[in-house]
Amino acid sequence: MSSVNCNDKEACSKGDLSKASIITFFKSPDALRHMSLKQWNDLVFILRVENMLARFYALLVRHHMTSIIPAPALRHFINAYRMSAKQNNITAKEALSLTTSLSEKSAFVVFLKGAGYAVSNSPASMGRSYSDIDILVPQKQLASVESFLTMFGWVSAELEDYDEQYYRKWAHEIPPMTHHSRGTVLDIHHNLIPPVTGIHFDINGFVDEYQEKVNGVTVLKDVAKFYHSAIHLFFNEDMSSAFRDMTDLYLLATSGDSQPFFNDVLSIATNYGFEREQMLAIYFLNRQYGVAVPDELAARLTQMEKGLSGLEIKLLSHLVLPKHALLKGGDVGMLQLIGEVRGHMKKMPPHILTYHLIMKSYRGLAKLLFGKHVFLKEEQK
Repeated sequence: MSSVNCNDKEACSKGDLSKASIITFFKSPDALRHMSLKQWNDLVFILRVENMLARFYALLVRHHMTSIIPAPALRHFINAYRMSAKQNNITAKEALSLTTSLSEKSAFVVFLKGAGYAVSNSPASMGRSYSDIDILVPQKQLASVESFLTMFGWVSAELEDYDEQYYRKWAHEIPPMTHHSRGTVLDIHHNLIPPVTGIHFDINGFVDEYQEKVNGVTVLKDVAKFYHSAIHLFFNEDMSSAFRDMTDLYLLATSGDSQPFFNDVLSIATNYGFEREQMLAIYFLNRQYGVAVPDELAARLTQMEKGLSGLEIKLLSHLVLPKHALLKGGDVGMLQLIGEVRGHMKKMPPHILTYHLIMKSYRGLAKLLFGKHVFLKEEQK
């Protein structure tokens, strides 16, 4: 089983896949050529959980290697690939419609994350799957944008009063809106980071400097896409999609010369902050994906590693890898819980975090005892 590039000899002898082997397949799809049918079956399960089936198939299309996929596995890859392509077509139409309709209501409408990758055909758009469309608008115009969209069929999610307050007071986005007939989900952001952090982020300056118009809609330049993705990954409590996000970063960084690209990323961090998150992204791309960095940056990465807790590095190194029970060491439920605590601690001051945890625990217990309806508004019951 040497073709699987598994580091665990016992696992290899049984035909099990390792976390490292999944990254090897992504970087060098030739390693897939001698997979057994069982390994293909396991790979389908793993990639489906990671929302990576379409991306792997797109990778094999690019390398003219789709013929190596066994028939029982092929339909799963093709279905995911078709769904991704359909999603991208829908997103392109929604993006043009939203750009046009909001042009007089908002100083800017920037498409972020998966939707931003797709509509700009960026390197990270390859087989990318996503569940909603993320846009960024100025905070001062947030209320008028929300009100305007409500008149044209977009409906805000019905939330419990506490969750509604969380979004409105502490988050960098409002509750998701869903189009009543098309079913499209829209996340409207007014910043890249939550105001609860107390960190001032000059979002207007950032957008002015790093926005670009592509295919009639506004997105971030690729270097700023990387910057935002790194913040979203490492300054966050939810790392369930961390492997997919790492492959986003890999595709963005390696579409050209990665060394000047990383310099540009760190230049943004010098002006707007969150250097640590950028360094973590570059660190794991270097250590786990073998992406080259210049000597000066390599020394900085080593210095950063020494300055971080060994436990934090070990935790993140597990969470950014593929996660599935079929992988050796792939069941990381407890580590994900610790990762959530880490993310909340980074985003929330201690007194607010304490209050938030008490409220969520109290409300969770009340719903367990009295039913899920106990905190619903009258019109929601």
